[in-house]
Amino acid sequence: MKILHVCYADNGGGADNAAFRLCKAQRSIGIDARMLVVKKRTQHSFVQPAIPDWRQLEFKIRDRLVQKIVGLMPLANPTMHSVNVFPSFLHRKINQSGADIVNLHWVGKEMISISEIGRIRKPIVWTVHDSWTFCGAEHHPHGLQDNRFADGYEDAAQKPFDLNRWTWQRKADAWKRLNLQVVGPSRWIAAMAQKSKLLKSRPVHNIPNPLDTNVFCPGSKSKARALFNLPLDKKIVLFGSLRSAQDSNKGMDLLVAALGVLKEKHGSENTLAVIFGMTQDEETVDIGFPRQYVGKINGEERMAMLYAAADVMVVPSRMENLPQTATEPMACGTPVVGFDIGGMPDIIRHRHNGYLAVPYDPSDLASGIAWAINHPDHAQLSENARMFALENFSESGIASRYVAIYEHLLYPDSVAAPGLMPILNDECVTSNDELTENQTSASIRTRKQNLILG
Repeated sequence: MKILHVCYADNGGGADNAAFRLCKAQRSIGIDARMLVVKKRTQHSFVQPAIPDWRQLEFKIRDRLVQKIVGLMPLANPTMHSVNVFPSFLHRKINQSGADIVNLHWVGKEMISISEIGRIRKPIVWTVHDSWTFCGAEHHPHGLQDNRFADGYEDAAQKPFDLNRWTWQRKADAWKRLNLQVVGPSRWIAAMAQKSKLLKSRPVHNIPNPLDTNVFCPGSKSKARALFNLPLDKKIVLFGSLRSAQDSNKGMDLLVAALGVLKEKHGSENTLAVIFGMTQDEETVDIGFPRQYVGKINGEERMAMLYAAADVMVVPSRMENLPQTATEPMACGTPVVGFDIGGMPDIIRHRHNGYLAVPYDPSDLASGIAWAINHPDHAQLSENARMFALENFSESGIASRYVAIYEHLLYPDSVAAPGLMPILNDECVTSNDELTENQTSASIRTRKQNLILG
């Protein structure tokens, strides 16, 4: 069986890393899996450049041109938009490859046009790392109440020209005949895909992203802190985003507010906020809390050491799929605190391996941070996090679940169709509204029970 993973890059962003790790995991169980990327950033021979070096400038120019035009439009949603209108001819390379299955991942930045995706003549599994596949041009809906993707953008939100409606219609027209199945790494995004008008007739599966738990594993806290020149006598609250100060979805403002509450209620003398992905020179917000910047972290081993140095990892995003900045620290035995949104409940079991705060309440986020750093049995909390990651994100198990989908696509008459595979043995909810309501209600009930029990 030959699998071709198609993604914009093989390293750098969350989707890039997830695609690369899945390809590597499948190769580890004997599958001939390869990657096709525009930006090749690793030296692995199984990663193939989609375009020659001389075309890199062309791709960069046309993406910047599109973003410039999009930036002039009165769009209410500040998230990234991809129109994917320029031809790249990558569909020819994909069709001429020897792959049995094409596994699409993140293909924004004009990597391949919408019409060219529709001309792929091989069975496709599409791992949706954000909402672009079933939305218009936007990579995320405009908040949890934006359901235009569910009704096919029937209302024209922007006049005289609705970019998202136009982009969605191009997808609907071009992708009708695709032999396509969809994988959502979180229950939330799988439910969104099932609810969408574009994908509701397609099989949708829920399989998380794999992790190499031999790399992301617990380490010596003292050695880890020495590596990053971090103090041994402080509780360390870790936060990170390459665009944390510029991307409102990453929730830097919510974190700043939570740290203010934490400082007011618990003091800050014994606590240090450590921020990766940016340097102090790039700081655009004074978080009003003792802090140390460690810059961009290169290499998984070094990232794992940073997680090991922390007492808690905070992921304050307003909307997330299955963020690896939450699964990775879990594997390293570091509890995670975040809001009860998106795929976060697939990772955090409230007050067991982390804390799910009420969206988007900085005070409750602060309560979660305080709970984690002051936990009376931090060793047990760390063990809970590690065991959860081992049970749910192992490479071999996840790679095998993909293989079941591939085999059914190739041999539909002889291989039983894999059903919707909900993560963690929970029933997958098919409505985004129901999913959000159920997640929040469950967490509130847990918090009430903990208050009653003291």
